[in-house]
Parts: sequence; C-alpha cells; structure tokens
Amino acid sequence: MLMAVKGSILIVENEPFMREAVEDILDTVGLKVISTGDGHEGIAAYLSHQDEIDLVILDMKLPGMDGSETLRMLRSINPYVKVLIASGYEEQDVRRQLKDQQAVSILKKPYDADTLLSMVNNILA
Repeated sequence: MLMAVKGSILIVENEPFMREAVEDILDTVGLKVISTGDGHEGIAAYLSHQDEIDLVILDMKLPGMDGSETLRMLRSINPYVKVLIASGYEEQDVRRQLKDQQAVSILKKPYDADTLLSMVNNILA
C-alpha cells in the first residue's frame, strides 16, 4: 500500500461516506487531499488550487452538474488535467456518457484501497 508518488488530489464525490473513505486512504500514503461534494464545488476548488492539483478523482453521478459536465469544465480550464472517473457503471457505459472526452482512467465502484492506490500511483508516476 506504500506509494512512491507525492501530490495533491481533488476528490469530487457526493456520497460523504465514500468521500471520507477515499480521503483517509490517500491521506494514509501522504497525499494532500482537497474534497468537494458536487461538480460546482469541484470546479471552484480546482480554480483555487489548480497549480497544486495533480489528479482529480471524479464521481460520475453528482447532483446539479454531473461528472461528464464537470469533466468538460475542468478540461476547459486545463486541457491536460489528469482525471480518474469513479463510477458504479460499466466502463463502456461511462465512456458513452463522456462522449468525446475519452482520455480518462476509470475506476469501477465499489473498489478497495489497493485498487484505488494502484490506479492513483499509475496516473501520477
């Protein structure tokens, strides 16, 4: 579970239990975490901290502005933003929802700490 990478992660997840669990997992390995509960908060946090955010973990099912729209806005701010989509949907369904926005990694919910850390490590390495 130890990771060699360091960095800051923005979590955009509307389920408080899930958000806190992901925060705890990432915090355990020394990553800095900023977390928000919806797409609008996520965009605001990214705008405030974009110079330090190395990765966005983005839930697809968010109130107000869904994951696809949030991703579109993040990409309009920074076309090279690294995003890990967390979703209970199958990968092909997520990719269909994202339409033209294909350059993302997808983490299938539910997932465990090792799977999360492995994906984060691969993206940040």
